[in-house]
Amino acid sequence: MALPRCNRLVGKKEFNRVFKEGRTVKGSFLFIKARLSSSNNSRFGFIVPSKIYKNAVDRNRIKRILSEIIYLNINKIKGGQDVVIVVRARVEEETFKNELLNFIIKTL
Repeated sequence: MALPRCNRLVGKKEFNRVFKEGRTVKGSFLFIKARLSSSNNSRFGFIVPSKIYKNAVDRNRIKRILSEIIYLNINKIKGGQDVVIVVRARVEEETFKNELLNFIIKTL
């Protein structure tokens, strides 16, 4: 299931604002940039570089997997944050799930 539109970052300006003003949490397979926002809803954006996943099909699949993880755990995340999740390395789906869930519990 996809994230609702109110929980998605859309547009280059929103991503740039998170990168400019946000704090960074790094992991072995991905890193997260997050900043507080004035909205009550947390919003998420995903970046999967073409250097890591060459095919668009693979990049979009990873984004869908990450989006699903966020959707299923949205109640564990404090509201009012803009978050960008950037993939750093090619890994299995289960590894993404475990690392992202750990980030959610620790930082968001």
